[in-house]
Amino acid sequence: MKLLLVDDHPLFGVGFAHALTHAQAGIEVQTALTLDQGLALAANGAGLDVVLIDYRLGGDSGLDGLRRFGTQHPLVARVLISGEEDVALAARARAAGAAAFLGKSLPIGAVLQALQAVCNGDEHFSPAASALSQRGAGDGGPTARQLEVLSLIARGRQNKHIADELGIAERTVKLHVTALLDSLGARNRTHLLVRAREAGLL
Repeated sequence: MKLLLVDDHPLFGVGFAHALTHAQAGIEVQTALTLDQGLALAANGAGLDVVLIDYRLGGDSGLDGLRRFGTQHPLVARVLISGEEDVALAARARAAGAAAFLGKSLPIGAVLQALQAVCNGDEHFSPAASALSQRGAGDGGPTARQLEVLSLIARGRQNKHIADELGIAERTVKLHVTALLDSLGARNRTHLLVRAREAGLL
């Protein structure tokens, strides 16, 4: 199993790599401190199975990292890792193309089990995160795509930029924004972010 960990905390990277390689034979772990460094390593290394990307990644968002890896290295499975073990974040990771979401407090055995599932082509999310990411508008809450739009609104993106980043029409973005406003009972985009944070979606 060939893994790449993208995390801007060197000590965590070293500890993570050491723990995995000593827990199971046949695991190779490379580490990168930045998203660009990780993308370069993936381009130069053959046979990479999984990239694990930290959610809080310096100037980059781990969610953006998931999308960029998906575009540049579509055959590499993507996993978001985070110290924030949050159901809404896991659902957003799934919407951004992750095959799994791993909290940093997980024991190494559970991490190995999840990574093996991902290498076998499966997903690894909590039932609550899976349910949230699959939720339809008829259930009264945001869909997976709406959660992705919401995360970009929170980063100050305008509709046109959101459309470009997600590869959808600007008209579709407007529909998602309208649905989010209705779903969360918000008056405008600023109020939407307030309501989203109150609901634990950001």
